[in-house]
Amino acid sequence: MKLFKNRGDIYVPKTDYKSSKEARILRILLIFIIIFTAVFLVILSRHYSSAAEFFGEGEVTLTEENVTEEKLPDIEGKTNFLIFETDDDETVIHYIYLIQADKSSKAYKFCALSPDTLVDGEKMIDIYSEGGGASLQTKLTEYLGVQIDYYAAFNNSSFVDFCSKLGTFVCPVYEEIKFSGGEGSDKYTIHAAEGEQTLDAQNFSNLLRYYSEEKKNYSLQNEVLMSAYTSLFNEENYDDSESLFRLFIKSSSTNITVRNFENDKDALYVFCKINSEITSYSTEVKYKNNELTQSSIRDIKGYFN
Repeated sequence: MKLFKNRGDIYVPKTDYKSSKEARILRILLIFIIIFTAVFLVILSRHYSSAAEFFGEGEVTLTEENVTEEKLPDIEGKTNFLIFETDDDETVIHYIYLIQADKSSKAYKFCALSPDTLVDGEKMIDIYSEGGGASLQTKLTEYLGVQIDYYAAFNNSSFVDFCSKLGTFVCPVYEEIKFSGGEGSDKYTIHAAEGEQTLDAQNFSNLLRYYSEEKKNYSLQNEVLMSAYTSLFNEENYDDSESLFRLFIKSSSTNITVRNFENDKDALYVFCKINSEITSYSTEVKYKNNELTQSSIRDIKGYFN
């Protein structure tokens, strides 16, 4: 049947004889391939125990994916830090705490202190105002009988700016909080629902201040700190640790140097690498007339020595 009159005319056969012939040829080829394969496998199984033996010993190798766990640096020892935040004018301490990085047991240890703590009868803010963070570090080392290796003092604005670079973290809140406090330019507000809450830098600072100044609940303050450190010291922040350390130096008054940072880089790496497996401990202190009880001092010594 002719479809077109010009070049390239297409003819469609009136019968399917040609297509039927091609189908028969394909079926014959398929039957031949199946018979050949079956015969080949029978001969192979009688003479060779494996494909490797058929192709020649040593010519076929089976490879297994070699999966090895990353070996972390060996670290040991304990380092104690004193961290605190003041108002922007540095006239009051909002909160203050001790933290130990126990490199031998891969653990954090926390102890939140009252900003009103008297050290040998002297207020901590007065010690800081007169001699700076180094003076407060020295006085607390002598008073507590614990070697405090480093200190870092932030004002509120600098603390929030620095922690904003670290990201957010999830923290348990055991009751609904709606509170406004402080005076003048040092006012703050904290709103939090009961349950797991995601805290940014500002709410982190405000919640620590609320538990420290208003509730005087150092146990809950310790819990916030544990949640923060075990979340924010992570692989992502470690990858950016050099720029974060430069910001830390810029944001705080501290005796931690670049050399200290480089010397403890392995410890920082381990804590950030296995942050979800880090153990955290805390001790809650008790006071009598703004002085630590003797039992509290013994507890601090037990934890931080």
